[in-house]
Amino acid sequence: MLAPVPRARYGHDTQAVPDLPAREPARVDVRDPRTRAFGHFEPAQMDPGGQSQDLLAATASMRTALLVYSGITVKMMVDGDLGAVASTMFMVQYASDGIIGTHDHPFEETYLILEGVAEATLDGERYRLEPGDVAWAGTGCVHGFVNAGQGSLRWLETQAPQPPSRHSYRFTRDWDYLRAALEEKS
Repeated sequence: MLAPVPRARYGHDTQAVPDLPAREPARVDVRDPRTRAFGHFEPAQMDPGGQSQDLLAATASMRTALLVYSGITVKMMVDGDLGAVASTMFMVQYASDGIIGTHDHPFEETYLILEGVAEATLDGERYRLEPGDVAWAGTGCVHGFVNAGQGSLRWLETQAPQPPSRHSYRFTRDWDYLRAALEEKS
């Protein structure tokens, strides 16, 4: 089995579940990472005008109605559709305002910067990446990227093993939200 290494600074990815009081059913909080098997849909979630990182209160995660990467374009090059079994390769391009919040995966990624300047955060450390630079995020490495240049930012990315069909992303702010919600209740 391949799984992310538990992160000590996030309580080893373990949150105690308090005893449930007897009460009427409550609406599921889709921001709570413990409820990945549940969701909520409203027609407004499909409005492209309301779908950007700066407008979302919740993480744009794989569970939302519309997966949004603000200012990011992805072009798959080698994946399962072409017969790849153990890895994927694709091109990523960020517009001048491109950004993705910190997250981690149950697989590793490698980035070869081809154009532009990236500000990368890898396990809390910040790096400036320019054309020709290579970065690697191992399984469980919390990482995020911002376009730090004036124009487009482009890189070639590989993932190994191939991402699972669900739960490929664990966004940091989902866990920060849960921690705050649990502290508020105690």
